[in-house]
Amino acid sequence: MGNGEHDKSGSPLRNSLWNLLFRVLSSTDFAHVAWTSVLRGACLSFFKEPIDELPLSDNDASRIALKDRFFDLPDHRVYDLFEFFLVDDHAGLKEMDRKLIRRGLNELLEREGTTLRLYHDRFRPYQDVLGFDEVAQAEETVRLFDMAAAQRHMETAVAYLSRRPEPESRGAIREAVLAVTAVAREVAARKIGKGVEEAPLVVGSVAHAAAAAGIPSELLGGIDLLLRRAHALSGLPFEGVESTAGEEPVDSREAHFLVVFASSLIVYLKR
Repeated sequence: MGNGEHDKSGSPLRNSLWNLLFRVLSSTDFAHVAWTSVLRGACLSFFKEPIDELPLSDNDASRIALKDRFFDLPDHRVYDLFEFFLVDDHAGLKEMDRKLIRRGLNELLEREGTTLRLYHDRFRPYQDVLGFDEVAQAEETVRLFDMAAAQRHMETAVAYLSRRPEPESRGAIREAVLAVTAVAREVAARKIGKGVEEAPLVVGSVAHAAAAAGIPSELLGGIDLLLRRAHALSGLPFEGVESTAGEEPVDSREAHFLVVFASSLIVYLKR
């Protein structure tokens, strides 16, 4: 599946996703009401359709009705539907069903060779396990240290990078740069005693936090070069002036690389 096109015939990936949903719901549906419950919840809160003519007294007919809607969705909306099933209380799924779906999804996505993985009930872009783990670890790091601003920016960066059908690359880079800015300021504050002015708010560099973080000079130059590149592409002003690079199209691969880099840097700064 990809690029938001309709896939009514059923690609191997879409078929596998439906089969996972079918196996899970059917295996725990001892009262034979699961499909009517899920169809009603999906039509009410996801498809936003009238429900007065749904076959809610016939479990098998409800399954077929949901299947028709499932295979009629644009590709990217299938992922939206699974996220809805996993997080929305109106979806009609039992918690056991959600656990079984979570358990099977990433194995399925890996087997089908997709560029997405499920993380905290959201589908995230995936190129390799190292980059995926770095982003996840950065999110956990800012959450662990209760860094509200950095956490908000990291979550938004990942949301932009995960946007379907196309990522919001510039927005992802901008939020990643701001997340690094927030962490670097907090780290720089370690070297500032009470009664001294606050740590500076510096965008596009971590030089002011290098001493507190123990960054060697040989490494600092390369870090700041990449940060300046990210800063330029982000569209954020540089020394009060709008960057011309912020007007150019942003390659989604470079955006992914820069967000992973920012994530690695956050983990490094907070060690």
